[in-house]
Amino acid sequence: MQVKHYLTIMSALLCLALSCNEKPDDGGKGSKDTANAPDEAAVGEVLPPWAEGWLDIHAISTGRGECTFFIMPDGTSMVIDAGEVVTSTTSPVSVTQRPNSDTRAYFTQAKYMKHFLEATGHDYLDYAVMSHFHIDHFGTPKGKGFIVSSEGYTQTGMMAIYTTLPYKKLLDRAWSADDSEYDFIDKSASNYSTGTVGDYTEFVKYATTKKGLVMERFSAGTDEQLTLQYNKVKYPTFKIFNWAVNGEYWNGTTMIDAYGSAIPAENGTSCISLISYGKFDYYTAGDAGGNTKMANPVAKAIGRPIEAMKADHHMSVNCMTPTQMGILKPKVIVTQSFARRTDQPMLETVEALLNGTYYNTGVSLYFTNIDPVISTPNANLYDKTHYNGHVVIRVAPGGDRFWVFQLDDTNNLYKVKSVEGPFECE
Repeated sequence: MQVKHYLTIMSALLCLALSCNEKPDDGGKGSKDTANAPDEAAVGEVLPPWAEGWLDIHAISTGRGECTFFIMPDGTSMVIDAGEVVTSTTSPVSVTQRPNSDTRAYFTQAKYMKHFLEATGHDYLDYAVMSHFHIDHFGTPKGKGFIVSSEGYTQTGMMAIYTTLPYKKLLDRAWSADDSEYDFIDKSASNYSTGTVGDYTEFVKYATTKKGLVMERFSAGTDEQLTLQYNKVKYPTFKIFNWAVNGEYWNGTTMIDAYGSAIPAENGTSCISLISYGKFDYYTAGDAGGNTKMANPVAKAIGRPIEAMKADHHMSVNCMTPTQMGILKPKVIVTQSFARRTDQPMLETVEALLNGTYYNTGVSLYFTNIDPVISTPNANLYDKTHYNGHVVIRVAPGGDRFWVFQLDDTNNLYKVKSVEGPFECE
């Protein structure tokens, strides 16, 4: 009897302990574990991992091109672009490479994504999207001393990412089953990119026939191409709507050709999407913003304020127009900047955004890299911004609020440099 009584007591204590550790059902809103809350990170601490129900948007800083990484509420992952501009560390147009000059940009990008993917339990990406065919978005041509694979393509940018961190599906603006050579890219792409197109087409042939990579041509006017892969039903307010590609945009009813008989420059062909989660909206448009034939009409078609955006074309000349900004009115703008020059980003644009010339609801500006030769003499502007580091937008379950973290990019520890938020979504 004493043994039975003892076991009964121990069983009750065990049940009590287990019940204390149970998390309440939050209806998909995401209960808060204060020991590991995604929004709780002090300066100097490692950014906590993604958690289910949250949306992560990471602008990865290498100083050599654009790369944006997403973890969606159900763990679906995506990378948009993996640029790799190869220049001398002493080049007058290049910032210092991050984390150092002894590594390659693609390796830094893949290492970063692998680190944060651990929380999803996946060792691959669900989607890769190429916004357009320029080397700061998809890789450097041959002749730079890079390794050429046995399959005949240079290990650089988007192609090298696949070797290190495979992705299941790749979308670009040009692919078609009967046009594997991408011939018409030459009509719009400058010499700045065509050298890498051959590498890319060889990679596509290899990866689709030998590795099972799925290719799709990016389609505008739909939210059915880039979707949640693991629990779409649980997060009905999450969607990615594709607004434009190849110089054509969706006006809410039909596709409109913004160029007519003219051939758009490569920047104008960029893929444009709006990622939405509840009240939260994030706009990304590659380099299309340098051409107002795309930026202004798409903003008018969206027709409402958004919470955050990637700056068009590194906030270069003719970007972030009063018309576009007066409609979108983002609370946060992330510029993937990596040039040692005053026109990327444009100083006049930085000033106009900060002083409320375009809209007066306030904005926080984040830049992945601003060289001291630019930031020091313009401290009156850049002291009001956040610069030099990875930028992470982290959206709470349901999409009602978000935070922005800037991370140290001088090593691979991913420690927080600054925290801002919460921003309330409207």
